[in-house]
Amino acid sequence: MEATTTKDAPTQHANGSATVTDAIEIAINDVQQPATAASSALLAWLRRMPLATIGLAAVVVDETKVLVNKLFMSTLVDRGELVQKNAEQWMRDVQARFH
Repeated sequence: MEATTTKDAPTQHANGSATVTDAIEIAINDVQQPATAASSALLAWLRRMPLATIGLAAVVVDETKVLVNKLFMSTLVDRGELVQKNAEQWMRDVQARFH
């Protein structure tokens, strides 16, 4: 009596239903296809993550520059001018004391 392998096994039973081997292969394929799609999506996401991080850093720098220029630049300039005037007045006072 010779053993049959899966290659030699019939593809259908006498009643027309698929063999167990075929049913298992179909089930494996049904599981592998969504898993492959999910892994492809994950790989694509992982490839894009460093680019998104760099983009985020660039946007933060740009927005910070805009914020500083709009909100704080005039305040900083005004404060700098006040410090300069105070320093000039202090220098005149010191020079007047020693002359």
